[in-house]
Amino acid sequence: METNPIDSPIDIRIFNYGEIYMIKDKLVSFPESRYTSGRTLHDKRMVCIIHHCESNGNKHIWTVNAAPLSTRTDMKRDTDLELEPEEGNYFNRKSLIRLGAAQPFLKVDLEGPVGKLNTGQLMLLSALQLKLAGIDI
Repeated sequence: METNPIDSPIDIRIFNYGEIYMIKDKLVSFPESRYTSGRTLHDKRMVCIIHHCESNGNKHIWTVNAAPLSTRTDMKRDTDLELEPEEGNYFNRKSLIRLGAAQPFLKVDLEGPVGKLNTGQLMLLSALQLKLAGIDI
């Protein structure tokens, strides 16, 4: 991984749609956690890159949009994509991509990529994003 020293926000990596990265869990915000108890704060959490745009590879744009993953499938919302573990995607149990909790992260805070969604999973992610945008496919 080629990045500048930690005191610089510039990251020259290219972040691709559907890649999975690790980030310190304390940097991930779940707005509802202000009003609920029981969120387990992990050392690291997986996030999925959710946009395919030129800024993902632009070192002068310091952030990238990603959605956190959660294994709490019992809390699934209509804005979540439920996926099974498959070769290459890095997660080891059924997980949710929490599109409703998507947020910008500093690129330099992301470790990886550690995995990538496969073609079928990318199509499911794209279809859900279109549905949430009100586009009927």
